[in-house]
Amino acid sequence: MADADTVHKKYPEMSAPIIKLDLEAEIARAEQAVITRDLRIRHRAEAIVHRAKREAVRHAGAGLAVGIGTIALTWWLNHLSHKNVPPPQAVAATEPAHFTFEGLFRDAGILLASLLPMLWPMLPRTWRRTVSPGTAGTVVTWIAPLLGRLFRRKPKVRTA
Repeated sequence: MADADTVHKKYPEMSAPIIKLDLEAEIARAEQAVITRDLRIRHRAEAIVHRAKREAVRHAGAGLAVGIGTIALTWWLNHLSHKNVPPPQAVAATEPAHFTFEGLFRDAGILLASLLPMLWPMLPRTWRRTVSPGTAGTVVTWIAPLLGRLFRRKPKVRTA
């Protein structure tokens, strides 16, 4: 019976009237209970909205930094690949590459992203609190091919 008492203290609108009141007093008491409940709901909703806005602003900077870092890394890798481009006649004489690190890293990234839901409980708690599994999967599938481009081999040029 102790649980019922705590529920009635926390939510007075759920308690049954102890004494028999006239109809007008019961209606006034019920209206007051509804008003109290609405105020409590409004207060909790405002607290949730305030917390959501605060968290969105707090994490917006990290998202912006990741976006700018990704753009900078992509530009840098593109710049490196265009800097070492062989002349056009050498391109025609190269052997077709059967194995590339870019493809290997891309496939490994996709495989790791698909295994991420099983690996998620094994990650450190701080990572799991700050990053969602969807975000982690997206980052892995975007970063893996970029890492593969870092390890790209220069094509061998045949000499005639």
